[in-house]
Amino acid sequence: MRSIPGEPAVTVSAVGVPERVIETIEGAGHAVNRTTPTSIASDASAIVTAGEDDLLEVATGRPSAPVLALDTGIGPGVDDRAAIREALADGREYDRPLLDVSMGDESVASALFDVALVTSEPARISEYAIGDARGERVASFRADGIVVATPAGSLGYAAAAGGPRLSPTAAVVCAVPIAPFHTQSGHWVLESGGLSLSVLREEGAVSLLVDGTNHGSVEAGRSVGLTVGGRMRTLHPRGRELETL
Repeated sequence: MRSIPGEPAVTVSAVGVPERVIETIEGAGHAVNRTTPTSIASDASAIVTAGEDDLLEVATGRPSAPVLALDTGIGPGVDDRAAIREALADGREYDRPLLDVSMGDESVASALFDVALVTSEPARISEYAIGDARGERVASFRADGIVVATPAGSLGYAAAAGGPRLSPTAAVVCAVPIAPFHTQSGHWVLESGGLSLSVLREEGAVSLLVDGTNHGSVEAGRSVGLTVGGRMRTLHPRGRELETL
C-alpha cells in the first residue's frame, strides 16, 4: 500500500489497538478511525488490528482493505513502531485464502488459520481420513487429531504438530496428524481447491475446531468439507521475514 506524494495520507481503520499504536499511526501523518470489527468504513485504505481475536472477527467480514495484523503470527508487535510505519507507508500485501467449513449442506464457519478435528478427551486416539477435491482418499491414520492449515496458519498449531512452513504466496494447505499412533505418518501439502476430513471410527468424541473455536462434535462417518470461499489481504513491512516479526 502506497500513499500518493502531495496528497493526504491514508485513512486507517483501527480495531482494538492500544493508544500508543494510534499515536504511531497519526505520527506518520495518517488519519485514524477507531472502530469495531463490524463497523469498518468502506473507504478505509487499511485496517490495523491487535491480537488474534480482533483479526479473526475482521476476517469474517471479508474486508476489501488490507489488514495489518499486530501481535499475531503474521504481523509485527504493537511496540514495533518502525514496522508499523513501514507497512502503512509502502507495505507488501499478501492474498490470504479463507477456508469455508461445512458439514453436509450446513455452513459452519470460515478459517483464516486452520481447521482441526481433535479427540475431545486428552490422549484418546481416533481414526481419520483426508479426501481431495476429486473425492479420492489421500490418507487415513490413527492419531489424536488432524489439523489443516493455510499458509497464514502454518506457523501455529500445524507447526507445533510437525508440519511445514508454507510460503504466504502458495496456493496450498498442509494437513498434519496430531500425535499420530505411527510416528512415520508424515504430513501432506495439498491444493486448496477442496478437501474433506472425516472420522472413520467411533473411538471417542471428536471436536471440530475452526481457528481455535469449538464448533461441536463430528460423528464417525460424517465428513467436514473445506473450500476456499473468499480471500483477505494482509499488509506487511517490506524486507522482513514473516516468521521473525
